[in-house]
Amino acid sequence: MRIARLLVIVVLAGGAWYYSDRELKKMDAEEAVSTQGFAAMTMPDGMSARGVIIFSPKDCPSDAAQRAEALAQSLRSAGIEFSRSDEANFGDLPDADTAARIEAVMNGPVPVVFVNGKAKANPSAAEVIAELHSGQKG
Repeated sequence: MRIARLLVIVVLAGGAWYYSDRELKKMDAEEAVSTQGFAAMTMPDGMSARGVIIFSPKDCPSDAAQRAEALAQSLRSAGIEFSRSDEANFGDLPDADTAARIEAVMNGPVPVVFVNGKAKANPSAAEVIAELHSGQKG
């Protein structure tokens, strides 16, 4: 009888652990994307996790280059400081999920913009500004 009772306790504890672990992972994934659609991710090597960085390759197609320049001009007009880069290198990544998230964003339409450790492909100036201000609350 004691073995049956012990077995029931072990099964219940295992089920509770599985459910809570699954729910925590679900919450982490939801929190990884902001309301503006910026995904939390590892910063490129040598880049600060604070501020705004616009990634746009030097030799990108003219439409993409025009989008990057228009975004830069809108941010300048709004008084937002930013930096630009044409290269992003990612060294040791912690896991496959992080690598997949980085790949999804970096392979999206140019420009790719990082704001305070989160990134989005081809965001509007309004999205960048809203994301920047959401990170400054509190």
